[in-house]
Amino acid sequence: MRVYNPSEIFHAFAIDSLGRRANLKKIELKDWEQFEEHISSFFIEKEKLKIEKKPLYVSTPLFRGQANVSWKLETTLDRMVKRDFGMEEYFRTLRAVRPAVISNTGKAWDTLDNFDGEKSVPQGYEFMVYLRHHGFPSPLLDWTRSPYVAAYFAFRSCEHQDGGKVAIYSYVEYLGGAKGYSSRVPSIHGLGPYVVSHKRHYAQQCEYTICKRMTDGEYVYTSHTGAIAHGESDQDELVQCTLPTSEKGTVMRKLEMMNVTALSLFGSEESLMETLAYQEIGKKVWP
Repeated sequence: MRVYNPSEIFHAFAIDSLGRRANLKKIELKDWEQFEEHISSFFIEKEKLKIEKKPLYVSTPLFRGQANVSWKLETTLDRMVKRDFGMEEYFRTLRAVRPAVISNTGKAWDTLDNFDGEKSVPQGYEFMVYLRHHGFPSPLLDWTRSPYVAAYFAFRSCEHQDGGKVAIYSYVEYLGGAKGYSSRVPSIHGLGPYVVSHKRHYAQQCEYTICKRMTDGEYVYTSHTGAIAHGESDQDELVQCTLPTSEKGTVMRKLEMMNVTALSLFGSEESLMETLAYQEIGKKVWP
C-alpha cells in the first residue's frame, strides 16, 4: 500500500448491492510524528468546516484505538453472541440483571420503563454504560474525544512484530447536513457524553455509539461494520489511521509525558501496577 502524506485523505469507497458508497477513509502513517501532523491538520479542517456550515451542526470528532489493524469495529456484545441482538431482548436483559447489581453493589438504578424502540437514546442508558465499564457484554461501542487516549489504547497491548500495525479511528457523525438513513439498513448513532457513570468515563473522555437496524418489524443491535458498508459519502465520516507496532516505545514515552497512563485513565490499584510496570520494565524492553 502506498504511504500517504498525513494531509492527504484517501477515499476507499466500496459499492454495495444498493449502490451506496462506504465512507471509509484509510491513511497509512509511518511514525508518530506523522500521526501528530495528521491530527493537527484534522482538527484545523473540522474547525473550518464548523465555520463554513454555521448554523448547521458538525459533530465533535470521536476516536478509537485498536491494537491490531485486522480487528473489526465490534462491541463486546458482538464478540460474545456473533449475531444481531434484539433491542427489546437486551432491554429485558438489563431488567433481569438489575436486582443482582443493586443487591451486590448497593448502587441504585432507576426502574426501567416498558420498552420503546423508537427512543433516540436506549432506555437504561446510564445502566448500560455502568455495565459496559465493568465487563458486561454491551451493544455500546466506546470512543474517546482524545486522539491521544485512543493512541494509548491502540499501543497499550499491541505486540511488537515485523509488519504489525495498530489502527486509530476517527468518527464524525454529522458534517453540517441532515443524516438520512433507512431503518432497514444498519446505521450508527452517537449517544453523547452526558451520563452519570464511573469516574473513568470522564477520565477517558468517553462517548458511545450504537448501531441498529429494523429486521422483521423489530429493532436490533447490529455490527458497526455493516453500517460502514452502507454509509453515504456525505455523512458518517470514518477515518482509519494505521501506524506500525514498532512505534510502541516512542508512543508510550510521549503519552507518559502527557500523563496518559493506565493510572490516569483507570485510577485503580491494578492500573497503578500496570503504570509502574511500564516505568520500571516496559521502558527497557520497548525501544
